[in-house]
Amino acid sequence: MTTTTAQSPAWRSPDNLIFAALCLFAFSVVFSVTVVQIALFLAIIFLLVKKHREKTLADILPSLTGHPLFIPWMVYLGVCLLTALTAYYPAKGLGQLNSDFLKYVCLSTLLLAVKKEHLSKLSAIYIAAAAISAVFGIAEVVTSLFPGDGPAARAGVLMNAVRYGEAMTIAFLLALSRLLLPLKDDSARERLFYALAAALIFAVVALSQTRGAYLGLAAGMAFMFAFASGTRKKLAILAGALLAAGAVLTALTPSLRGNLAAMTEYRQGDFAVNSRNTGISVRLELWKLGYKMFKAHPVVGVGPDNVKKVFKTFHPAPFPEKDVFGTLNNLYIHQAAERGILGLGALLLLFLTMFIYAARRFKATASPYALWAACALPAFYVVNLTEISFQHVHTAFAIFMALAMAAAAERETV
Repeated sequence: MTTTTAQSPAWRSPDNLIFAALCLFAFSVVFSVTVVQIALFLAIIFLLVKKHREKTLADILPSLTGHPLFIPWMVYLGVCLLTALTAYYPAKGLGQLNSDFLKYVCLSTLLLAVKKEHLSKLSAIYIAAAAISAVFGIAEVVTSLFPGDGPAARAGVLMNAVRYGEAMTIAFLLALSRLLLPLKDDSARERLFYALAAALIFAVVALSQTRGAYLGLAAGMAFMFAFASGTRKKLAILAGALLAAGAVLTALTPSLRGNLAAMTEYRQGDFAVNSRNTGISVRLELWKLGYKMFKAHPVVGVGPDNVKKVFKTFHPAPFPEKDVFGTLNNLYIHQAAERGILGLGALLLLFLTMFIYAARRFKATASPYALWAACALPAFYVVNLTEISFQHVHTAFAIFMALAMAAAAERETV
């Protein structure tokens, strides 16, 4: 008499469950912090199950410690711990450490889980999600025009317009990378998909009316021009088309014209209600305050997540727009104020090594996914000049996905 062992359906295999979690991650990163974190933890669980079944759990640590980004991350996290312990309010500082550690958990999980065979589908799912979000973002702006008694709304689906513009900029650079460096097995339908998605995403970046996103997009495309030398003619044509489209959108959107004009007609110290200069003026004041905090505590700063708690200590007078801010609206100033020269140095080391890693991956593979990482990173660094996007899940997790996809890529373009 023979017995047969019941086998789980193929879809329940650890590999397929990991892939399903990654798909959920790619789709939700432009929509929901909660869902993308659930997807991340599912990927961790399924990855550990897979390693346990294969009896390779012991291989995880060497894989992580041997990665070029391991030491910069450990330096960064070590400085985060030190500055949390020396903070004005250590409990707040240690609470922020959870968020910092989660970033490393996200990147390391994606580096372990994302494989070459996942890339095409993950890319399509992520860009489809961004395109769907763009449709809703465009609809937000269009419907706001109907009453005709106020400025057009800024596009921002399930998040504020600034963060939305930055998140969509990262997505646009992937769509553009796929168009510039098509894969060998790309069909005409796939190229049309990326072209239509790129158009929608670009439109919604413009309609977010986010200066940082505009500057980040320009930086990303400049690095794309530098890296993808064989596509410069195509890129120049696309850049011209994008500039023309941007000009049309600007002409059709009075509030967008006004925001651009405010950048060239800035009046220092203008905090008037409803003035287009107010946002710039507030940022400049916050940057001055950040320097004041850094000057008082140059080595370890006031402590992670302590800016809001010590705000009135360093600025007792009433502050324009709202009395207390928890962010200084510039990652590098914010990092220096919170964590001193040690924190800023650790952050810059991490950012530099991430860029070098992505650039080397592109040199080795000439893959659109590595091109995305190599160009999205400079764009990300630029948008952090007017925001603290490294602290936000929508943007930071998308950047980590770009790095993981670059790591898994191989040379396979046409």
